[in-house]
Amino acid sequence: MPLPDEARAIDSSDFASCAHPEDYHPDWRGFYRSALAARQRVRARVPHADERYGPHPYHLADVLHPDGASGCPVVVYFHGGRWREGHPAFYDHFALPWVEAGAVFISCGYRLEPDHTIPEAVDDAARAVAWVQQAAPRYGGDPRRVVVAGHSAGAHLTAMVTMTDWPAAADLPFPVAGAVCMSGVADLGDTRELARISPARHVTRAPGRTVVSFGVPEPNRKDQSDDLFADQGRRLLRALDAVGARSAAVELPDTDHIGSAAAFADPGSPLFAAARAVVFG
Repeated sequence: MPLPDEARAIDSSDFASCAHPEDYHPDWRGFYRSALAARQRVRARVPHADERYGPHPYHLADVLHPDGASGCPVVVYFHGGRWREGHPAFYDHFALPWVEAGAVFISCGYRLEPDHTIPEAVDDAARAVAWVQQAAPRYGGDPRRVVVAGHSAGAHLTAMVTMTDWPAAADLPFPVAGAVCMSGVADLGDTRELARISPARHVTRAPGRTVVSFGVPEPNRKDQSDDLFADQGRRLLRALDAVGARSAAVELPDTDHIGSAAAFADPGSPLFAAARAVVFG
C-alpha cells in the first residue's frame, strides 16, 4: 500500500552526522545530499514502488525492480546510522547495478532510537523480510531467493535476523537465501541488555551464502578506533566459524565508513563481486 507523501519526508538535517560534522571523518552531509540527487536519476530509469511493510511511519520499503521480469533474486537492504538516523531513500541509488544485473532491490526503514529501541528495530527487520518474501512476486522476485544485506547498524540487523534465534525471525515464510553484513557491530557490550542484542554472542545458524565485509582501516567517528569495524567483523566471522557456518570475508583497504557502504553498489569492487555471488548463487 503506497504511503502518503508526508509519511515519506526525507530530511537529514537533524542527523548527528550532519548536525555535528566535526565529529566525523567522512562527509556524511555531502553523502546524503548527493544520494538524493542520485536517487532521482535512478528512479527516472528504473521501475519502482513506494511501499510499507507495517503500520509505523518508519516501516518503509522502497522497491526498485527490473521491468517485466519474474523469478528474480531479491536484495533487502537495511541502512546504517547507529540505529538513530537514516532513511531508506538515501540508499535507493544503490539499486541500479543490482536491478541492471536482474535483481529486485528493496531498501527498508525501521524504527529509530531514541524514540524506539534496538530490539524494536530488530523486530522491524524481521517483519520487513517476512513482508518481502510475501510481496516479492508482485515485483518479479522469487520469495525463495531473498538475500538480506545491511551496512553498519543495518549489518547488525541483518545478522540478528539471519544468524540468531531472535523470536521475531522464527516464522519467516521461507529460509533466507543469503546474507551480506557490511561494517557492522557484532558485540555491543557486556550489560545484559546489550549482550542480548549482540549477534556474535548468539550465532546459531547462517544462510549457505554469507559475506562479512569491513574496511582495513575504516574511519568514521573521530572518537572511535579506525579498526572498530574490522575487529567487530572478525568477531562475527569467528562466531560463524564456531557453529560451522560457511562465510566469506571481504577486507576493503583504506576506505572510510561511507566507502564501505558504497562498495556494495560498485561493480568494480571486491565486495560487489562477493555479494553478487551471494545474490545470484
